[in-house]
Amino acid sequence: MEPPPRRVPQVQPRAEELSELYRELSQHPGLSTACLGPDLTTQYGGKYCSLYTEWSQRDLARAENIKFCRQYLIFHDGASIVYSGPAGTCSEIKDELLSRESPSGMLKAVLRKVPAKEKEKEKQFLEVWDQNRKVKSIDLTALDKHGSVYDDDQFGCLAWSHSETHLLYVAEKKRPKAESFFQSKAPELGTSDEDTGHPKKEDAPIKGEQFVYHEDWGETLSTRSVPVLCVLDIEGNSISVLEGIPEHLSPGQAFWSPEDTGVVFVGWWHDPFRLGLRYCTNRRSALFYVDLTGRRCELLSEDTRAVWSPRLSPDGCRIVYLENNVLGPHQQCSQLRMYDWYTKHTSTVLEVVPRQAWGAFPGIYCGALPGMCWAADSRRILLDTAQRSQQDVFVVDTATGTTTSLTADSPQGSWSVLTIDRDLLVARFSTPSCPPMLKVAVLPALGHEAQTQWICLQDAPPVPGISWGIRTLQPTPEQEHPQYRGLDFDAILMRPSKGPAGQKPPLVVMPHGGPHSVFTAGWMLYPAALCRVGFAVLLVNYRGSLGFGQDSVASLPGNVGTQDVRDVQLCVERVLQEEMLDATQVALVGGSHGGFLACHLIGQFPDTYRACVVRNPVVNIASMVATTDIPDWCLTETGLPYKPDALPDPAQWTEMLHKSPIRYADQVRAPVLLMLGEDDRRVPPKQGLEYYRALKVRGVPTRLLWYPGNNHALAGVEAEADGFMNMALWLLKHLHCPGVRLCHGDVLGHGKGDPGLAMEGAAGGLAPAGRCRRAPPACFGSRPSAGGRPGPAENSPMATATEKGVEVGRGLRGVWVGTAPLQAGGMDRGAAHGPAACYRELSRFPAVTRAALRAAAGGQTFQLYTECSRPDLARRRLLCFGRHYSLQRTAGRQGLAVSRTALSAEIHNQLLSQDSPTGQRRAALKRCPPQGRDLLEVWDGGGCSHSVDLTALGKHGDVYTEGPFACLAWSHSETRLLYVAEKSRPKPQPPCPWDVPGAAWPAAEDEDEEGKQFVYHEDWGEALSTRSMPVLCVLDLQGLSLSVLEGVPEHLSPGQALWSPDDRGVVFVGWWHKPFRLGLNACSNRRSGIFYLDLASGCCELLSAEEGSVCSPRLSPDGQRLLYLEGAVGGPHRQCLRLRMLTWQTRQTVTVLDVVQEPTEAFAGLYTEVLPPRCWAADSRRAVLGTPQRSRTDLLLVDTEACTVTNLTAGSSEGCWELLTLQWDLLVATCSAPHHPPSLVVAVLPPAGQELPLGWVPVEETPTVPGVTWKTLTIQPPCSEQGPDVQDTQAFEALLLSPSDGTPPHPLVVCPHGECGDSGDTLAVLVAAQVMPMLAPGGPHAVFDARWRPSMAALCQLGFAMLLVNYRGSLGFGQASISSLLSRVGEQDVADTQLAVEQALHREPLDPHRLALLAGSHGAFIALHLLTCEPERYQACALRSPVSNLPALLGTSDIPDWRYTSLGLPYSFERVPCAEDVATMLLHSPIAQAAQVQTPVLLCVGARDRRVSPTQALELYRVLRARGVPARLLWYPEGGHALAGVETEADVFKNCAHWFLQHLGQHRRDETGWHSS
Repeated sequence: MEPPPRRVPQVQPRAEELSELYRELSQHPGLSTACLGPDLTTQYGGKYCSLYTEWSQRDLARAENIKFCRQYLIFHDGASIVYSGPAGTCSEIKDELLSRESPSGMLKAVLRKVPAKEKEKEKQFLEVWDQNRKVKSIDLTALDKHGSVYDDDQFGCLAWSHSETHLLYVAEKKRPKAESFFQSKAPELGTSDEDTGHPKKEDAPIKGEQFVYHEDWGETLSTRSVPVLCVLDIEGNSISVLEGIPEHLSPGQAFWSPEDTGVVFVGWWHDPFRLGLRYCTNRRSALFYVDLTGRRCELLSEDTRAVWSPRLSPDGCRIVYLENNVLGPHQQCSQLRMYDWYTKHTSTVLEVVPRQAWGAFPGIYCGALPGMCWAADSRRILLDTAQRSQQDVFVVDTATGTTTSLTADSPQGSWSVLTIDRDLLVARFSTPSCPPMLKVAVLPALGHEAQTQWICLQDAPPVPGISWGIRTLQPTPEQEHPQYRGLDFDAILMRPSKGPAGQKPPLVVMPHGGPHSVFTAGWMLYPAALCRVGFAVLLVNYRGSLGFGQDSVASLPGNVGTQDVRDVQLCVERVLQEEMLDATQVALVGGSHGGFLACHLIGQFPDTYRACVVRNPVVNIASMVATTDIPDWCLTETGLPYKPDALPDPAQWTEMLHKSPIRYADQVRAPVLLMLGEDDRRVPPKQGLEYYRALKVRGVPTRLLWYPGNNHALAGVEAEADGFMNMALWLLKHLHCPGVRLCHGDVLGHGKGDPGLAMEGAAGGLAPAGRCRRAPPACFGSRPSAGGRPGPAENSPMATATEKGVEVGRGLRGVWVGTAPLQAGGMDRGAAHGPAACYRELSRFPAVTRAALRAAAGGQTFQLYTECSRPDLARRRLLCFGRHYSLQRTAGRQGLAVSRTALSAEIHNQLLSQDSPTGQRRAALKRCPPQGRDLLEVWDGGGCSHSVDLTALGKHGDVYTEGPFACLAWSHSETRLLYVAEKSRPKPQPPCPWDVPGAAWPAAEDEDEEGKQFVYHEDWGEALSTRSMPVLCVLDLQGLSLSVLEGVPEHLSPGQALWSPDDRGVVFVGWWHKPFRLGLNACSNRRSGIFYLDLASGCCELLSAEEGSVCSPRLSPDGQRLLYLEGAVGGPHRQCLRLRMLTWQTRQTVTVLDVVQEPTEAFAGLYTEVLPPRCWAADSRRAVLGTPQRSRTDLLLVDTEACTVTNLTAGSSEGCWELLTLQWDLLVATCSAPHHPPSLVVAVLPPAGQELPLGWVPVEETPTVPGVTWKTLTIQPPCSEQGPDVQDTQAFEALLLSPSDGTPPHPLVVCPHGECGDSGDTLAVLVAAQVMPMLAPGGPHAVFDARWRPSMAALCQLGFAMLLVNYRGSLGFGQASISSLLSRVGEQDVADTQLAVEQALHREPLDPHRLALLAGSHGAFIALHLLTCEPERYQACALRSPVSNLPALLGTSDIPDWRYTSLGLPYSFERVPCAEDVATMLLHSPIAQAAQVQTPVLLCVGARDRRVSPTQALELYRVLRARGVPARLLWYPEGGHALAGVETEADVFKNCAHWFLQHLGQHRRDETGWHSS
């Protein structure tokens, strides 16, 4: 019996020891390029040449990779090397992007970047050097012939002509300048050329193209879209962009043809759309020749294959290149093909190798041929390729197809060819224990290649303490592939060579990524460092890896998640049986597909593994297919066919989910550390986030690191170093291996070797290899007042600078601010001015965002202060301004007289403001540019009495100024202010050892913060991405002290706070954020409660129900009652709510208004998301609130004792009423209608029982917009065949806006409403200075109420009728209507919209042949369904943030519960998608029927949309393009789901208007005027 392993009590390595180890190993440089100079003759007749080499090294102090060069001298006699050695020291290379020596070696071209100066962009210079000086320096940026030059190895090149007079390179095609539709060059916004009828100048910017989406080439190539070939004439100092290249091709890898008559290049097909190209050698491409004189483009290779790496022979007669099949595995065994320049004949030099035989040539698996690969005889070429788990150098005789290894008799390891010139061969060599070294040799004559003698030019001493070997394994008979039997695979085992005798080291298992990649026996930083820490490391090359023959590659597609998983598990079990390793302490580390395997293994074999570290793992292939840059990978590796125009299929998605590790989440027990790159295009970080949440809710110890600015490889120096430290500490913590210690050896050498992030192999489809709050670094990287009284009252927010560009009306009431009196003319007026002018004019109507009253002496006179906002198109921002009025009680029926008391004044930099209870003081939160400091100011009649710099105090993070958490509350004594802010993050630590060798480490009390620089912090989703951990803060104005309140339970996020009646505590809403946060914006179904925090004792008391969703607590004037809204947890995101009331003294809660299932004429229920800040009447019994009531929003008076409701605005001509404030029984409100911009009105609330009729007095009255009429259509669905269920026969409504001018029938634009939130418009402002988008974001539980929507009115003025459909499921029609839509999404809502269109066409003078769709979010979901149901009915469609693929949203949306709830499926935090879920969701998704779409579609998306990922629209866009449907995609880089922002909203409107005018054949205008088409 084997004795148990001996445990030696030792202390685990501390973080400083680990970092010192990493520092030493990371200093080994990597050798990247080499170039041989021309042969020179010594005075004694000998020959020598110079060797120029470039190296890269991690600089941890600067957190960057540095490049340096070193030169060597090589003396040779043509057959052997006589002497070689270094010439001089190393020199750093600064800002070089590309460099290339001329054929003669006498000139050198350098592409250099010049860092941007202030207000300038980075420049690129192309320089030419001779042996003594720089002879040319050309500013490519200033010439403006093209965009940035490509410096990548995919497209990029820098090629000398044979005559050395021209340089060839690849750059981004120059795009025409684009600008906003509303760009103004004058101080005041001028009219566009389109509006005035003047022709455009040839070089004038193109309007409306500012946000047009341009496809790119995916991961690491996101700035590459349309490459062009460019030629620099060195003698003539001119640059030309080559013409003649077909438009469907993207050229790259170009070089000059023999005799410089033209250019040879590789052309990649980019139609119908681009797929990710990095590490993908299966993209359709071919070899082309473009003649420079005739501009004729000739195909040189087959056009149905994938080719790359063309190399011209020294005699100019032959071109060799690599060739693969199109599609299939991204990496595979390649053919070597040769094209004869003069005979035009193409031959195959090397075929694909099905099986690798021992000692025989394994096939070609390299990512590229060496830049110079031809021998001097122009017959042989040199290449390096994987040979099982090694990488060897081979010489290929192109005449006979024979291969000879040049490294067969050399030590095992990894060889790479750098260059060959005049038969001098330069290569790089390394092993797992030896960093890269530089080797040179002379290539022997033909037939004697095996006698190659390698000379070491730059040696690297082996790293002590590491031993390694390669093991070969055979699958068990039951694991054999039925078609490819007899395959074996390898593993590289690295283990500490030093340590206490008899001790068994723990094992770290690393499967590579790809999956068609390979671990070769070369230098890898991470495995070497882990081995030095004391771990054994097992690198597994499972079946499907490169270097083992094409059969091995072909065996894996269709078997991922099974064959590869079993191979790794078999390897682990065999190694544990045969080696002295601790079988109880095994961990997994993997990235990309390696992370996919690691997640599978901890789920399928939970008893084997004790810890797991994964980097950018694939966890759900089904949800990844719609978000990755390589969707073909998802289908290919699952064993399914891929076609660009294929639609998602439920059976295929089920199969992809079946092969995903997410299905095993319930079985995972091992602690998991995830590392994600924020900019990963290959495996989007939502994959790892989905897994993080699934494990976290199951109680699995999980940690997530989020690396901004890093992509799939996580190759940034800072991220790579932080990743290693966190990985090592995670393994040490969870493997419980007290015997592990650093394996100390001799002093290590200098520099680092090959890319050390060796979780991946050399290449492969998935790349070889919430949001971060920047906390102090663990072990790397650089370390990073109360004011006086500012002056008189005119500097206060009550009276600032005069508003710019605003007309000020005079008298009691009149024209609204910012608007000239409108002229009649309707359609004629719209046609005369065009879309931009219509929008510009209608957008000038402001909206009131806040109102406050202050009582004067005697109680009969009141001062009214309002804050307003409107878009300022010239300045591209929201213009905010304040206005003052005087209200005088009178004896008349209306009881009020109104007068203006001051001019409008612009409000600068204000984020929040709140008047004190008496109205004598005002608190204002301001953000001061450019430092962005937050100041909290208090103003009174004498000016600014207090100004506190909150940022300088450093007690918390940013103050919450909007959204569901925000508040700014005065205490009743007016001595304290309460607000909500982000919890303060730990302060940066002093410099760490990366910066200053020998520097002190953090004190013990700070050690918990080590390694937290990139720790992921969850946020609250869409529109709340900067909100994570809110805290309650109190500013004491008397003591001038700021405190963060303690006592709030850790599982709660507090917000909406107010002072208790006696100021002894704080009342707040607390949202549960365990087990993780879901999106909160527009979601009134999140678990929350009303809490009371006693400031003296710190005790926190729950005042509301344990299981409820509450919001908007409002305290009555007498302090005895607390009113709030309450809904059900889960279920629809918006629903009918209860109005609840708490009696403060008794803590008893009663329901004032309950959920209404079926609406009545008097009351339809409560649907508002928020109560007015001041909603109580003076009697502390009655309250007033606004809520949707069918297709209106009315003001309701609620008697809290009698539990009765009185509609104060029923029957009014205005369709939307909103209460701003209610103080001293004075009501201040706004009212609007579809043809009537908001007016400001006031009224006196009569005593109880005498409220009606209410006499409203106009304060600012706006005119009715001419040319627009509206009505409400009531639509009755037909009875269901299954029976007369109420939900099947309930009526719904639609609003119809029609042009009052012009000749009917009018074209009709149909708008099914969208998401939660008020279904408003870009400019229809409600509360808190929030502007609403052109269409409400999604739903389906929202409503189009009859409010002012300037975009809709503008379209109406242009001659379009607008149908706004409130289908069953909309708010305002009872809870039964909302419930009726659950499980019927995509059916009932679509049928209702169809019925509404039919009824409108039947009842009104509308043109049935000119129909269009305009919708957003869930409304766009309905619109897409309509396009598939009735493909010939609609002539145009414009969509914003569309939902097109429900299952793809599961891993990308901030509200995954919506996808389940809307389809009637149960949701829980623990739920992961099953096959049935995916099939159901896909069947309800319009993308599944996209083949039916024929209508031109405009798509508008925000790149920052957290609710409906922009990849939804991108997937749809690609499908439509592949099928020939006219489609246009607008991409707004800063846009969220709502596409808010003045410039964005205006651009969306104008593009939609143009789209409809173009495709509906409506009135359009040419250079001479408008005409009808």
